[in-house]
Amino acid sequence: MHLTILDWVIIFAYLALAVGVGALFSRRASRSVDDYFVAGRQLPWWLAGMTMVASAFAIDTPLGITTMVANHGIQGVWYAWSFVFSGAGALGAFIFASLLRRSEVITTAEIVELRYDGPPAAGLRLFKSLYFGVMLNAITLGSIIKAVWTVTDVVLGWDPNLTLGLVLVFTLLYTTLSGMWGIAATDFLQFFIGFAGLLILLIFALDHVGGMGGLLAAFAGRYGPETAERLRFFPRWGSPFFETFLVFFLFKWWNNPPSAIHQRIVASKNEKHASLATLVFAIVQFAINYWPMIVIAMVSLVVFPDLAEAERGYPMLIVKLIPPGLLGLLLAAMMAAFMSTVDTHINYGAAYMLNDVYRRFIRKGASNAHYVRASRLCTVVMLLVAVAVAYNLDSVGQAWLYAAQLTAGYGFLVVIRWFWWRVNAWSEIAALAASGIFGNLVTGRVARTIGGRYEELVAPLSYGEGFLIVLTLSTAAWLAVTFLTAPSKEEHLVRFCRKVKPYPTFWGPIYRKYPDLGWNPNFRRSLLHFIFGSAAIFGICFGIGNLIFGHPALGLALLAGALLTFAVILTTWKVGA
Repeated sequence: MHLTILDWVIIFAYLALAVGVGALFSRRASRSVDDYFVAGRQLPWWLAGMTMVASAFAIDTPLGITTMVANHGIQGVWYAWSFVFSGAGALGAFIFASLLRRSEVITTAEIVELRYDGPPAAGLRLFKSLYFGVMLNAITLGSIIKAVWTVTDVVLGWDPNLTLGLVLVFTLLYTTLSGMWGIAATDFLQFFIGFAGLLILLIFALDHVGGMGGLLAAFAGRYGPETAERLRFFPRWGSPFFETFLVFFLFKWWNNPPSAIHQRIVASKNEKHASLATLVFAIVQFAINYWPMIVIAMVSLVVFPDLAEAERGYPMLIVKLIPPGLLGLLLAAMMAAFMSTVDTHINYGAAYMLNDVYRRFIRKGASNAHYVRASRLCTVVMLLVAVAVAYNLDSVGQAWLYAAQLTAGYGFLVVIRWFWWRVNAWSEIAALAASGIFGNLVTGRVARTIGGRYEELVAPLSYGEGFLIVLTLSTAAWLAVTFLTAPSKEEHLVRFCRKVKPYPTFWGPIYRKYPDLGWNPNFRRSLLHFIFGSAAIFGICFGIGNLIFGHPALGLALLAGALLTFAVILTTWKVGA
């Protein structure tokens, strides 16, 4: 595709702006590790919330959504919508944000030694920092980098490594200079640039097919009798996707806030700002952001019906529809989506390396200046690992599913550890080990490697069946280990409760012996807010969806119900203990 001078000016102006912001915050980021990784814990709710949104607004997201819609129709987006319930959604906003902000940790791995004691806790912290902070983080980053290759190859038609290298150099430059301070500031701008580009493509895409009416007619022309099923927001009982939907709706969302969200929560000014930031993220990300991508994905499926890889249809629409001049803005928007995610992942990956490996186990007691320099080096290393992983990924969609299955049995445990005193470090070790082992054993690749009767049994398993097997076996493993091993020492549990102030409901012996630790008595109210908050987010989501697809009465009713529910929640919401 031919880029005009105006296109190049827009692209390089955007890159210069990102680096300029990084330089502006470099001195502030150099004060300490806390300043570098969690912005000195001073982010206001609106900035923390929007930087959460920007970090999740990745260049691979519309490609992944396109694959989901191609495979299952609109209902396929439940791979993402189910996380409304999760630590990144209502569970995070109404329950976990306050707990995490009070913990004053930097990474999720650091929570391990806050909650558990002894050598098993230290070993678990080291393992989690490498497993989640480096390996799974690298898989996520690798899928994002692979998406850049796809987009560059389709849109620009030149060597994607050249484009990737250029953009990564600029991203690495401002990220290493400014840490979380610069990331938050650039993310705020990058989200609006990225979303503007998404809306521009949406307008051109709909115009190309004659609006929503033309799109629905073209969709019916391609899929015939399957059209009604593919346009459903919820799968029917017994439909091919229903089993996977049920697994994600009931089981997969159980988790703490993921690392990128966690980092913004603990970087917020206080508990109230942390909770509000997470709620802003949940509404914007899950209720609003996916709809433009869904519609664009539908357009790509009818405009390019014969693609072997459906995800390529998204960038191909850019080539086909966007005129010179606007192309530069759209490419800048895509770079913004890419950079706002990469900066987050390499920064928090470096946080694990520095905080949970280097400072904890290798070099203790060094100066702040030394640790900040080491943090910048870890940022570079994290990016290099991610690029290496990207070369070994088959597709964006497969990366998402593989990462989800690896931790299928772990989510329950990391939620329960905040509420049940009996869980210990060995419980979590068992959950991680069992989930990783069984998660790999039910994959088709491993089944084919083993062969024989094992392959005959495992290969036909659907994703949902494999997930439930991993979940069941892993849960049984960590529960057994919990009751076969001793709990953490009483004095350690008391320190944890005094700092975090959890709900006392399942802290029986600790609560009875130490009733004056500042326990949070609002569990029932928080649980109700979680339930009704989830319903309100879904109300906004499907209210918008019904408006888009020509059902205004139902859409407006859902939106009105959601707004009323949020009004009640906000007037009765008590943040913290």
